[in-house]
Amino acid sequence: MFKAIDRLLFKKGEIDGDTLSEFSPYMVTRYLSFYDKNLLTYANDTLNRYGNLFSDKVEQAEFFDNVIPKLKMKRISYVSKKKEKVEKEEVRVPEFYSKREIEYYENQRS
Repeated sequence: MFKAIDRLLFKKGEIDGDTLSEFSPYMVTRYLSFYDKNLLTYANDTLNRYGNLFSDKVEQAEFFDNVIPKLKMKRISYVSKKKEKVEKEEVRVPEFYSKREIEYYENQRS
C-alpha cells in the first residue's frame, strides 16, 4: 500500500504491477489529506468526483498519476483521536460502615 502511495505521489515513471496490486484510491486520498489541507480540497474536487468513471484499476491509477502533482517527501502529522479519561464515580457511603467494609465493596465493584 505504501509503495503505491510512494509511487503515485513522489516518483515519476511507469506504473508497475506491484503498484497496481496495492493501489487503493481511498488510501491515496486519505494520505493526501494528511499531507496538505489544500491538496484535500483538490482531491475532493477531482479525484473523488471523476475517479469513479473508470472501469478498472489500471485506468484509475493512471488517472491519479496524471492528476496528482508530484510532491516532495515530508513527515506528516497524523492526528489520532484522544482517549477520554474514565473517572471513578464517588459513592456516598453511610457513616455506620467500617473502612474495611467500604474497601471490600469497592474491590467487589472493580
